[in-house]
Amino acid sequence: MKELDIKISYSCNNFCIFCLNKDKRNYGEFPILVLKDQIEKSAKAGGEKVIISGGEPLISPYFFELLVFIKEQGIRQIEVQTNGRMLYYEELVKKINKFQPIGFLVSLHFPTPDLYKKYCKSDGFYQVVGGIKNLVKYKCNFTVNIVIMKPNLPYLKNLIVLLKKLGATKIQYRFIDGKNIMERYKEFVPKYTEVTSIIKETIKENPDINISVNEIPVCVLGEKFKDNVIFLINPNRLNLSTRNQLFTSKEIINKQFTHPNCKKCVYISTCPGIRKEYYQIYGDKELKPIEK
Repeated sequence: MKELDIKISYSCNNFCIFCLNKDKRNYGEFPILVLKDQIEKSAKAGGEKVIISGGEPLISPYFFELLVFIKEQGIRQIEVQTNGRMLYYEELVKKINKFQPIGFLVSLHFPTPDLYKKYCKSDGFYQVVGGIKNLVKYKCNFTVNIVIMKPNLPYLKNLIVLLKKLGATKIQYRFIDGKNIMERYKEFVPKYTEVTSIIKETIKENPDINISVNEIPVCVLGEKFKDNVIFLINPNRLNLSTRNQLFTSKEIINKQFTHPNCKKCVYISTCPGIRKEYYQIYGDKELKPIEK
C-alpha cells in the first residue's frame, strides 16, 4: 500500500521529556499549501493512505481542512497519530469519525496522573483516559502506543490493566528512540534484556489483547514471539521532512539503524536492526542472530 506520512505541525500541548521530535518544536506549522501539494501528488501516484502526525495534529487549525482535502483527492484511509488529549472532547471525536475509514494511534505511557505529569509535563492524563473512552464509545479503530523506557518499566503491567478496563484491544510497545536525550540516555533507555521478560509475560497473560512490539529485534525477544514483532515499516511509505523533502521509510531506517553481527540472520532483510545510538552506548552483545 502506498502511504504518505505528513507532520502537520511540531507544536504540541505536551512537553514530554523523551519526545523524539522535541528538537523540532520551534518549527511551528507546515505551510498548508505544501501539505496539500504533497497529498495531491500522492493521490495521483496511487496513494491509498495518509498518516497525520506531529507534534500534536489535533491542535492544528488546519486539521479538518486537511481531512476534507484528503478525501477529495480520493485517498481512502487516514491515520491520526496523537497524544489523545483532544479526544476528550466528544463532539470532536464524532466529527472526526465521519471521515471513515480513519484510525488512531494514541500515546499513553504511564498509568497515573502523577507519573504522566512528571514525564509529559502536563495535566493531560485524564483527558487521554477520557479520549480513549470516547474512541471505544464511538467504535473507532485505534491502537494505544506505549513507548518503553526505564521510567515506565515498573508500571507496564499496571498500564495494561488500565487500558483493558478502558476497552482498548490493540496495543503497540515501541522501544524509546533516545536520540533527543543523549545527555540522559542511560536514565531513560533500558537495555533490551531489561524489558523482554516483561513484554513476553504481558503477551502471554493477555491473549485477548493484540500486542505488537516495535524496534526490539526478534532475536532478542525470541522467535516464538515473531508474530508480535513489527518488522520493516511499509517500504511504500513516503515521509515528508521539515525541508519539504520526501524520504522513503527504508531510507530513514538505513540512516538511523545498523545491523551489527547480523549478516547470517534469517531476518536481516526484514528486521531494521538496532538504533545507532543504542549500538554506540550498549553494543551488540544482546543480539543472537537466528540462523537457518
